Amino acid sequence: MVARGAFLVVEDDPSVGRMLRRVLERFRPTSVVSTVRAAKKALRTGGPWTGLVVDIGLPDGSGLDLVAKARTRHPLLPVLVLTGLYDPAYINRSHALQTEVACKPITQADLVGFVQRAIAFERVPERRLARLVDELAREVALTPNEVEIVAAALADVPRAALAEQLAVSENTLKTRVRNLLGKTSQGSLDALVKQLLREALAGGEATKPVADPKWEA
Repeated sequence: MVARGAFLVVEDDPSVGRMLRRVLERFRPTSVVSTVRAAKKALRTGGPWTGLVVDIGLPDGSGLDLVAKARTRHPLLPVLVLTGLYDPAYINRSHALQTEVACKPITQADLVGFVQRAIAFERVPERRLARLVDELAREVALTPNEVEIVAAALADVPRAALAEQLAVSENTLKTRVRNLLGKTSQGSLDALVKQLLREALAGGEATKPVADPKWEA
């Protein structure tokens, strides 16, 4: 049976926190805290977590710094970052941290969409998926950069954000993706991700994916 987790909301505006809790609790138990310190304690001592919703501007620090810290313990945890300002620097860093981003005021439809994606991801244990990526890397001799590309694809990081994260041009990234797909005999990153997720859900060992002719690099 798949373990049911909970949502953690980090929001210092009481009215926004109440709204988020009201929607999220329709799906999973939800905890709301208002500071980075309280959130770190919750992430350290609570869980399992289905998803994390974080405001960027918090009384005792940056929500993005909190997400960066959370990634060391929960590398694949679905995260939704909320911001009241459309600042390209915030948006780019959010994507580099493998999060979704929504500008305030967030609509209920956007929030429910995140919830549904997070709940679907509950079925994929992080450790099993990480093990499968590691096994695939050894099997087909992926480079560290290629492993990072696979991890970013699993977290649905946009290519532009990934190129910035790797400090390469999008054309260079495209070449690396093409080499990666050649090693794995897949036609696209989407097809590779689906294969890994199927393996994780099945609980099996990693196997070299079978080519999918419907996709192109």
